[in-house]
Amino acid sequence: MVKVVILGGGIAGMSAAHELVERGFAVEVYELKSIAGGKARSIKVPDSAAPGKQPLPGEHGFRFFPSFYRHVTDTMKRIPYQPPQGGKLRRVFDNLVDTTRLALAQYEDHKNLIILPDRFPQSLGDLILIFQALLQGATADLLPGELEFFAERVFQLLTSCPERRLGEYEKIGWWDYLDAQNKSIAYQNLLARGLTTSLVASRAELASTKTMGDIFLQLLLGIVDPSNSSADRVLNGPTNDVWIDPWLKYLKARGVDYHFSSRLRSIQTERDAQGNTKISGAIVTDLETKVDRFVTGDVYIAALPAEIIAGLISDDLIQGDPTFANLKRLGTSTAWMNGIQYYLNRDVPVTHGHVLYVDSPWALTSISQTKFWPEFPVEQFGDGQVRGIISAIPSNWGYFINPNTDEVGAINGTLGLKIPKPAQICNPEEIKEEVWEQMKRSLKEKGKPLLKDEDLHSWFLDPDIVHNCCDLATDPDKLDEVLNGALPDFFKDLFLWIHHQNREVNLEEIAEYLNVDQSQARLAVNALVAKGFVGPIPLPVPNEKLHLESSQLSQRFHERLGRERLLYKSRIGDPNANVNGEPLLVNLVNTWVLRPEAHTKIPNFFLASDYVRTNTDLATMEGANEAARRAVNAIIDAYQVKAPYCKIWELKEPIVFAVRRWSDYLRYKQGLPWNGKVSPWYLRLFFPFIALWQLINRWFS
Repeated sequence: MVKVVILGGGIAGMSAAHELVERGFAVEVYELKSIAGGKARSIKVPDSAAPGKQPLPGEHGFRFFPSFYRHVTDTMKRIPYQPPQGGKLRRVFDNLVDTTRLALAQYEDHKNLIILPDRFPQSLGDLILIFQALLQGATADLLPGELEFFAERVFQLLTSCPERRLGEYEKIGWWDYLDAQNKSIAYQNLLARGLTTSLVASRAELASTKTMGDIFLQLLLGIVDPSNSSADRVLNGPTNDVWIDPWLKYLKARGVDYHFSSRLRSIQTERDAQGNTKISGAIVTDLETKVDRFVTGDVYIAALPAEIIAGLISDDLIQGDPTFANLKRLGTSTAWMNGIQYYLNRDVPVTHGHVLYVDSPWALTSISQTKFWPEFPVEQFGDGQVRGIISAIPSNWGYFINPNTDEVGAINGTLGLKIPKPAQICNPEEIKEEVWEQMKRSLKEKGKPLLKDEDLHSWFLDPDIVHNCCDLATDPDKLDEVLNGALPDFFKDLFLWIHHQNREVNLEEIAEYLNVDQSQARLAVNALVAKGFVGPIPLPVPNEKLHLESSQLSQRFHERLGRERLLYKSRIGDPNANVNGEPLLVNLVNTWVLRPEAHTKIPNFFLASDYVRTNTDLATMEGANEAARRAVNAIIDAYQVKAPYCKIWELKEPIVFAVRRWSDYLRYKQGLPWNGKVSPWYLRLFFPFIALWQLINRWFS
């Protein structure tokens, strides 16, 4: 029996284990945290349960399952689930429930919530909502012609061939593709930024048009498809209760050996008789016993986030597969997208689905959860007094790293409405205050706010956001615990060297310490900047309405920008510093070329994470699951195992534009630009056959 060692126990690692164990492989999983699920996990709020009650449910960030998800939901159909109150055994997939509404919120005083159906109209109520939105003037602030221009851009995406999207649109920013810099503020907020920042934590100015365009089309097609009951689904309870824990139980019952609190120290290599590089094992530290162990298997899968694998890529690994060098740059292509939960004294449902705060400085998204949790009465949590839960995610924390230039930059417009700072330098109390303020100002009906200060019972910020950096500076054991949870040894050692200098260091010094050139040194230190351990962190330029205090702070920063651009200092001990243990990969312009396939040139080493090249092409649970399937299929091929391949789905494309996409493919191959027309004329004769083929393909998929 082939033994597979999986390094990482999040969605990708668990997905790979699931497919492997069902095909007769022996599987061991090593997970850093003491809880399964990775970024998808839910978290029990510490010390929040009264006697006889359950702890309040917290999250790294709320889950949503758009209708175009096929891979992760297929896996969920194969996980048994026993309801908490007993009853008939069902599947985890059955714990997905439809949302029916999408709300657009704006914080200006005269802007009420705009409620839209998030599905093809299925009732008179859905139609009424659409007409109400039109009457409310959902697009009233757009300048003449802007909506038509946006529609033309969408039509171009619909009728462009996949080859053009990858070869051409991958190199174009979403902001530029939509010509947002020449459009109104309303156009920028509603159409250019609304999707990219609120849903996928990316920056519209840097996000790839291929990625953002593909996902926008999938969301749009999910809404207009009459066969979909909803374009979006959510879980009917806390994530670990209704998905992750039953999944882990199933995997263990099938024989998966799952290890918690296991920190990967290094991936070891050896040379075979022909001089080829192979993985010989991995050194893993048990964080509870502090004992190292040498883990061995026949096959190894790295199911680790990009920012972690970037610090584990050794020269030996690069010698075995030179493309691994790209992962060091990809590891800085991240953004912060962390959740905060508000527990309310009364239920404020807002709408039956997600809320997009299209002009909020911190790019908020939220959902009121209790209406979706019929089997988890909110009264059973905490002290029994909570009546509502709003889970919110700020996606714009104020800065970014461009992997194409390695520049660290500030995002303008991210200073808070009440707290005149970007989220990245706010303490937890300030984050709570500012997100609450942005929600209060934005959630309005008939001009009246839906939320009041007296509604707030308590709150919980994702513990991946570590703020007590001053305490860490005086507590070496706590600092070591945080570093072990957030950084591989290579980055940890670099940080500690910078930290112990007690001064600013430049790239030349870092390069000398690491014994690398300055470009490699900059990649390494940017990995620390991306998680908040090292600064300076650029501050955005404040607008005129913000407080003088913040203006002066930003002015002081810009006066020193030229000198500090390439000078770095530890932020541990800075009262304004936040550290993020788990940022999110974002697909920026022209980064597809940096991303690897699931199979590598090292014959017993495979990759399963959301940075792997997939059809999904987005850092999501769906992308992680698809990457895991690709890794398993590659193992089946490499070891000639007699087992069925994992199913891989293509993104859906509308049949009606099939001939136009074919025509565009012919133009693209000739080096011609898109024009949206069908030429040569005889291609139209093939439309019935193309339509029939796609219908058959869709039917059997």
